[in-house]
Amino acid sequence: MIRHVIALFLVVGLAANASAGLRYAESTPPSTLNPLLARDMPSVRASELVYEGLLTPPDAGEVRPLLAERWDVGPDGRTVTFYLKRGVRWHDGRPFTARDVVFTVEAGRNPANASPLHSQFAAFESVEALDDHTVRFRLAHPSANPVLLFDFRILPAHRFPDGRLAGGDPSAVGTGPFRFREWAPSGEIRFEANPDYHRPGQPGIREVEASPVPDDNIRNELLRYGAVDLIPRVRPRDIPVLEELSGIRLYPYSTLSYAFVGINFRNPLLRDLRVRRALARGIDREAMLKAHYGGRGVVISGPFPPASWAYNFDVKPWPHEPDTAARLLDEAGLTDSDGDGIREKDGEPVRLRLVSLAASEAQKAVVLDLQQQLKGLGIGVEVKFLEPSAWRKAVFQDHDFDLVLAEWTFDHSVNIYSLFHSAETGPGRNNLGAYANPEVDRLLDQTRGATNSESLRAAYGELHRILHDDLPYLFLWSLNRYAAVSTRIDNVRLHPFYFFSYVGSWKER
Repeated sequence: MIRHVIALFLVVGLAANASAGLRYAESTPPSTLNPLLARDMPSVRASELVYEGLLTPPDAGEVRPLLAERWDVGPDGRTVTFYLKRGVRWHDGRPFTARDVVFTVEAGRNPANASPLHSQFAAFESVEALDDHTVRFRLAHPSANPVLLFDFRILPAHRFPDGRLAGGDPSAVGTGPFRFREWAPSGEIRFEANPDYHRPGQPGIREVEASPVPDDNIRNELLRYGAVDLIPRVRPRDIPVLEELSGIRLYPYSTLSYAFVGINFRNPLLRDLRVRRALARGIDREAMLKAHYGGRGVVISGPFPPASWAYNFDVKPWPHEPDTAARLLDEAGLTDSDGDGIREKDGEPVRLRLVSLAASEAQKAVVLDLQQQLKGLGIGVEVKFLEPSAWRKAVFQDHDFDLVLAEWTFDHSVNIYSLFHSAETGPGRNNLGAYANPEVDRLLDQTRGATNSESLRAAYGELHRILHDDLPYLFLWSLNRYAAVSTRIDNVRLHPFYFFSYVGSWKER
């Protein structure tokens, strides 16, 4: 009770001192403002305020000019030439040129930079600045819709003189509607409107402040009392309450995302397909979805979000069959010989390490639920809740986990190459569990050379089936997303993946 009273005083105090602009609250702080290094959605969202791409992010498969005025696609489908917008300047006053585009691509595909977009940049065989305002790309393979490959943000070459992205440009200089102002010791990040923005009439908001607020209840109270104007992701159980508040509007947006439990194939026990299938059949995902998210989502069967064009609806999720799960574990040689409730393998108790972000209340509840359900199968689970930087190090650098609860969010291309191809294994790469399957590699390579949507859809459909059966992940669910926004912010439009894509046209009332 005392805790809630203190929180309420905090909220009222913040509301009284709130300044004009847009203030939003994230459950975890951004780890970086560099769009080529961003792995978490708070970082992606914050970088969208500062940086821009050649084209607008795809929306229903359509793109529009942004830093490029126009483009030409060669008759072979492998050459794309962009003609850049003139007069655009970086936030530090330097002119934007084709050199910046070339630098961004080269930095993104440089393995030393460990960009999560590395495989996307590998789609380009070459990139060349023909002059200050013209840049030509040569694709490694023909593409059915090549312009969809260009949804990355551009970095200023002059801010990274040695080509290294890590530790470079802490001031975050972009061309976007907002300029970085400060990253406060308390975690708040402040941005101010770019007075020299190249799109007329934008931005319509004077400043933006992002604040890390881990507690779901406190975020809601901050919104209720006007201390923040936006929560990008509303907890499902809070939706009915927020719907009743006159000063708040809920915006549904269909993110291309899903939650999963990643499996580390470096553990010999988990390389046994019988064990993975026992895990898949031993957890009750429908019950967890209902208990922790109010049923606002759908259980999934494979590596694509169900809102995407690539999802194979002919493949059904693994059913909850604990008896079958127990039999599979017995067949794999995992037995409880001493009757203590924990199975052994070759005389050693079976204990797995499950790591998760110390994020939302619901996510923590899911982790503890998983722990109990696996314990019911006779598998001991050590749970570790980690702060974002420690989590990224454990998962992507040190691979110090057996199971990891995580989420992927995709753009329109729903490109899964970097997640499951064996070449994408190693520090900083997205194949975090070192999964390797020659047939999956072959199909992923095939998707890179697909020349039409039909062949790409067929390859993705087969990949969906194989990955469902082979279980590099325990595929969990895709949630329905809602953002809560104060009615003092007008003209709000959200992009399913690039959340702040249209923030320049938002207005303060």
